[in-house]
Amino acid sequence: MTRDTDAQALDRLIEQEDVLQICYWYQGEGFGESFTPLAVLPFLKSGEGDVAKTFERLAEAGDLRRDGGAYVFTATGRRKAGRMFFETFTEFQQASHGECNAGCCDGDEPCDDPTHDHHNHAHG
Repeated sequence: MTRDTDAQALDRLIEQEDVLQICYWYQGEGFGESFTPLAVLPFLKSGEGDVAKTFERLAEAGDLRRDGGAYVFTATGRRKAGRMFFETFTEFQQASHGECNAGCCDGDEPCDDPTHDHHNHAHG
């Protein structure tokens, strides 16, 4: 493989992972169970034709399957997308020092619920 071909292959792999994660997020937000290249296009740098090819590659790999004019997750594709999404975004979902992990407190006042996993004090 040439250096350009290696870089292109890496770009394709990254885009495939991005598409799976976007579809996982899309589904998790309740936007639907099926996906089209046009629906995920705003979140990617590639053009519509390249994104359509990415969907086809994901279908060939068994992560997505065609469902009419759209695509849906296969069972393995959904697990794979969920794992990647979790690995990518877990650190962004953690509470900051002193914040209530349960999300019930704004951090200005101490949370008095002993079942919540956080430091029981207010920020100053």
